[in-house]
Amino acid sequence: MAWQKIKAWYAKTPYSLKLALLIALAAKLAVFVLGYASAYNVAFASGASTQPLGLLLSMFDKWDGPHYMHIAQYGYTNQGDAANFIVFLPFYPLLARLITIDFSYVNFSGLIVSNVASVVAVFYLFKLAKLDYSDSVAKKAVLFLCVFPTAYFMSAVYTESLFLALVIASFYYARNARWFLAAFLGFLGSLTKLAGLILLPVLIVEYLHQKNWRIKAVDPRILWLSLTIFGFLIYLGINYQVTGSFFTFMQVESTHWYQTIQPLNGFSTALSWARNAAWPNNLTIGYAEIIFAAFGYAMIGLGYKLKLRPSYQVYMLLTWMLAVSTGFWISVPRYVLTMFPLFLALGLLSTKKSVNIAILAVSCIGLGFFTWLFATGTFAF
Repeated sequence: MAWQKIKAWYAKTPYSLKLALLIALAAKLAVFVLGYASAYNVAFASGASTQPLGLLLSMFDKWDGPHYMHIAQYGYTNQGDAANFIVFLPFYPLLARLITIDFSYVNFSGLIVSNVASVVAVFYLFKLAKLDYSDSVAKKAVLFLCVFPTAYFMSAVYTESLFLALVIASFYYARNARWFLAAFLGFLGSLTKLAGLILLPVLIVEYLHQKNWRIKAVDPRILWLSLTIFGFLIYLGINYQVTGSFFTFMQVESTHWYQTIQPLNGFSTALSWARNAAWPNNLTIGYAEIIFAAFGYAMIGLGYKLKLRPSYQVYMLLTWMLAVSTGFWISVPRYVLTMFPLFLALGLLSTKKSVNIAILAVSCIGLGFFTWLFATGTFAF
C-alpha cells in the first residue's frame, strides 16, 4: 500500500521538481564518492583499516558528529568530558536514537537523519521558490544549495540539513498562512539549533507583510508563533535537570568552546590565524572565515537589491549576525550555508549562462576541496 502511494505521488510530481530532487541526489552521490575515495587513500597510505563499511560510517562522522552521537546513545551527563556536550541541542540526537537498533552503528542513524533531512530541505526550497519565481530560478536555487562549498555538511553527522529542512518548511507553511504548522516546525528548529530562535521575529515579519503592515484585528492563529521558543525552553529545562542551572550551556560555551559574544575579536582572531597559522589552518580558521563572512554580508545586500521578501531578508541578516557574533570565528562557512534565501538570490542573479558557469565552478571547486579536507580528518568548519 505504501509503495502504491509513493508511485502515485511520483506520477503526480511535476517534472521540474523531479529534476530538482535528482540534482540533489546526484550532488550527494558525488560528495559521498569523493569523501570515500579521500578517506580510503588516507587510510591506505597510513596502513589503517580500509574496511568499506567502517570508512563509509566514519568519513563524515567527524568533530561535532561523535558528540551528537554520544548524546544519542547515552543522553546528557554532568560528568567528565561528555559534560561539555551540553552545548549541543537535543532534537537531532533524539531522532538518531529513535531509529537506532544497534548502538554500535549509531553514526549510521545520524547519517540517515542528515541525508533524509537534506532531501526534505531541497523539496521545500523548490516549493518555496515556486511560490514567487519560475521553474528555472527554483532549480538553480536547489543546484546552488547542493554544490555550495560547505554542502557536505548536509551529508554529514551534523545538524545543518535537519535545521534547513525545518526552517525552509516553516517558511513554506507560513507563506501559505498555515501558522500552527509553521510554528510547530519552528519549535523543532529551536530544539535543533539555537539559531532556531530567529524564527519567532522572522515569522512575525512574514505575518505583518501578508497583512500589508496593517493590523485591524489580530488573527488568533498568530499566537501559535509563540511555540517557536518552546524548543529552546525545553533545552533550558534539560540544562537544569542535568546540571542544576538553566544556563550551564553558556558557561561551557565560554570556558570549553571559547565562544563569547565578541564579533570584533572574532574578526581579529580569524585575521591572526590567516596571517600566522600553518596550512591548512590558516585557510580554514583564517581566510575562509573572513571570506564567507564577507560573502554572507554581500548576499544580504543582494537580497535587498533584488527585493526578496522582508522575512527572507530579516532571516538572512539575523543568521549572519549570529554567525559572526562570537569571539572565535571557527564555523562561519557552515553557518552561512543555513542562510537559504541567498540561494534564491543567486538563482535570480544568474540570468546569463556565463554567470551560472562561474557560480558553479567556484562552488564545485570549493565543495570538492573542503569535502576532501573533512573526510580525511582535517578540520573544515
